[in-house]
Amino acid sequence: MWIINAIIVHLLLLGSIFVIYFRSPIITGLQPQESIYLEAPAKRLVLIVTDGLRAESFFRDGCKDIPHLSKIMLKTNGLVGVSHTRVPTESRPGHIALIAGLYEDPSAVTRGWKRNPVDFDSVFNRSSRTYAWGAADVLHIFSRGIESEQRLLIDAYDHELDFSGRDKTYELDEWVFRRVRQLLTRKRADLVEQDKIIFFLHLLGLDTAGHVHKPGTPKFLENLHRTERSIAEFYEEFERIFPDGRSAYVLTADHGMTNAGSHGASDTYETETPFFLWGAGIARNASFKNVFKIGKDLTRPLYDMQQAQIAPLIAALIGTAPPMNNIGILPLEYLNVSLEYQAHAAHSNALQLLAQFQALLATHQRGFFSSFLLSFKELDADIIAHYVANMEIILKNGQFERAIISSIGIMQSALKGIEYYQGYYRRPLQLCTTATFICWIIYCLQVLLGQRPLVNSYKSNLMLTFKQKLSLITVCFFLLLQRVPFVVGFYLLLPFLVWLLLVQKQRLSLMPLLRAMPLIHLIALVLCAELFVYSFFERRLISLGFLIYTFFINLRAFPVKNLKFYIWLVLTIVLAIFPLLPPSVGYSNLWLLLLGMCITVLRPLVVKSHMPRYVKVTVIVCICNAFLVRYQHAQQGGVFFLSQTLSWCFLIFVCLAIFYHKTHVLKQRIEYIFFLLTALYTIFCTSYESLFIVMLSSELMLTLSVQQMQLPLIKDERLLSAQKPQVVCTPQQLQEALKLSFAILLYTLFSFFGTGNIASVSSFDTNIVLCLLSTFAPFIIMCLVILKLIIPVVLNISIIFGMSIFARANEQALFICLMLICDVMGLNFLFLVRNEGSWLEIGTSISHFVIMEVTTVVLVIFTYFAKLLLRLNEKSECL
Repeated sequence: MWIINAIIVHLLLLGSIFVIYFRSPIITGLQPQESIYLEAPAKRLVLIVTDGLRAESFFRDGCKDIPHLSKIMLKTNGLVGVSHTRVPTESRPGHIALIAGLYEDPSAVTRGWKRNPVDFDSVFNRSSRTYAWGAADVLHIFSRGIESEQRLLIDAYDHELDFSGRDKTYELDEWVFRRVRQLLTRKRADLVEQDKIIFFLHLLGLDTAGHVHKPGTPKFLENLHRTERSIAEFYEEFERIFPDGRSAYVLTADHGMTNAGSHGASDTYETETPFFLWGAGIARNASFKNVFKIGKDLTRPLYDMQQAQIAPLIAALIGTAPPMNNIGILPLEYLNVSLEYQAHAAHSNALQLLAQFQALLATHQRGFFSSFLLSFKELDADIIAHYVANMEIILKNGQFERAIISSIGIMQSALKGIEYYQGYYRRPLQLCTTATFICWIIYCLQVLLGQRPLVNSYKSNLMLTFKQKLSLITVCFFLLLQRVPFVVGFYLLLPFLVWLLLVQKQRLSLMPLLRAMPLIHLIALVLCAELFVYSFFERRLISLGFLIYTFFINLRAFPVKNLKFYIWLVLTIVLAIFPLLPPSVGYSNLWLLLLGMCITVLRPLVVKSHMPRYVKVTVIVCICNAFLVRYQHAQQGGVFFLSQTLSWCFLIFVCLAIFYHKTHVLKQRIEYIFFLLTALYTIFCTSYESLFIVMLSSELMLTLSVQQMQLPLIKDERLLSAQKPQVVCTPQQLQEALKLSFAILLYTLFSFFGTGNIASVSSFDTNIVLCLLSTFAPFIIMCLVILKLIIPVVLNISIIFGMSIFARANEQALFICLMLICDVMGLNFLFLVRNEGSWLEIGTSISHFVIMEVTTVVLVIFTYFAKLLLRLNEKSECL
């Protein structure tokens, strides 16, 4: 029964994080503001988004890589600066911030960041007409809804990215410029007369070049040179077609990119993008703090802006209202317009933000108890009414400076109020989720320690149940009167529901646990668990956790002055060094890769394990093929189709060879699985990963072999029982269960963090799958990346269950202990999630919580899979 309870509770706990942090910030039911009645400075606006271009590549060495754009900067005296993005630094959220003025709806994570859970407004909807060119997956983000269908005209391409290096990435950008010229030639006469029109050019080439070739490489710079020259040529041609001087230009990027060619996290290279504003309505100068160089001697002001501010800036330049869901504050100092126009533009921005705040305030005030609950004091209905009435008078009297100051103040207050009410139930939900965690942990301890209901406790249990139900009904009544959203109310009630599981249990005693583990071991386990938590943020800490565990738990198992001891000591120290190295994601080193491949092939000879000759030959051929692929790619030579076919055949061969191998002797079967899985792992490696995994699994095997010889519990017949697993409760069994479950988690996390960080979902390198695939197929790539992640986990669990008699006899106890550790870590992550102000950490911190909550279930699945590979039965109990 506890297994069913565990699945249900953990699914609900997973849901809690989405309710607390992933509720949509998009407010529905709003009406757009009226367009500015004054004549706009620009009749048309060109928005150019160079996908994946980071600020460093733009400004590097005095802008030497963008000579044509540098000439335009000097000629037009436009504004150049750095736009600050927010995590996740991906194409979808970046474009939404630029065009809709809001930071990504976090509930979109449930749909893979592809579809809009709630439709939102954008500057395209406010324009009279928008023409857009680029990649289909970006352009169609904004093609939802009736207004978009009427006003947005899309010319898009679906492309297959070949990351082998054969394709010319700049051809994607040239396609866009070619199609733009075709439209301008065909509809020139009509376009000249139109106003409030937007031309959107999405240039994907630099993002593709960054992924394939990495920023700063010759191939990347070739794309950058061609793209910036094409932008300059397009600008000159556009000015010839529209010579009225009423065109505004905005050049920026949706996100940056690391040196490894990845993006999605909060590295400075990812969050800092360039912007260049010039043309009609753009100020020639504004306040600035820094400067940048053009060439060796010439310096220019360097401006600063938040990415979401670009949307209201676009709206102000063409005279439309900001998007309804915009949260950006218009940077008035960047506008070259009259003071009157600035005042009206700021007022429109303020009314749009106030409309969002008023919608949230009205929802809050529907509750019966709302007048007794906390509210946002800085802004209320009376203050809003006073502002609106006064602004009409101020604007009529021509007091434009005063109007601007009032609008800016009300916008800042409105943003605070929006954030306040959007997170109104966040703290209560966090507290209730914490209470749910604690109740569940207590329940697991009761099950683990084998505590049962008291014999004569019917009346007391009945009384407890009555009190519990009365409290539950009272809280439900309060939530209904307050009109709390259903899903929020459910999670506020969840602790009461979980507490019902404890009513039938007697009071928990922790003495068996304290008697089972020496104090020094308990301290070591707690310290390592906390280090595990912070290793998700700083992977180097996993080395410290690994050393603490191995020296406190494993050291005593080895006899001193023994060859195995010295081998184990060297392996432990060397393994602790790997997390100090650069992450393997995006990092290539052919020499380290070759070393790992050689050790993978030579290890069976060193440990004298018997392998069929055909297996050895097949592995050697495929590993040589994998190295050839890496070498060819390093030389920009592409990948041969024959090499990829051979790699796919090897993948199928490994699966079949493991399942149909005949031996039932566990030691031989473990070595056989070890050899094939590590060989398969090498075809996904780019540097030192294979070397690390071979050493980690070898250290685990050595440790377990010594521990089995030293284990005093081996004489206990109950410990060796092969019957249906039972929950253990003796101190000796509890001690061993805690140690072994902790070892499972340690080696699982160490296999992740030893080479990178699993929690950074978007940081995988497409070169990982180069031996099997060289075109961008997201689903297949993700499956192969997951395969690379789980190979070490399956290998280590196979070793643990193959070599540990205790693990096979006490699975249930192991996984209860593992669940306790993961839930304690999950409780940490619940409070380490940061969702205030920006998205700088929410993407990774949410994934941390999810990883810990699903770890137990995933490891259970992998355990049964490992037992299937090992063919554990009565014939295979002898090593």
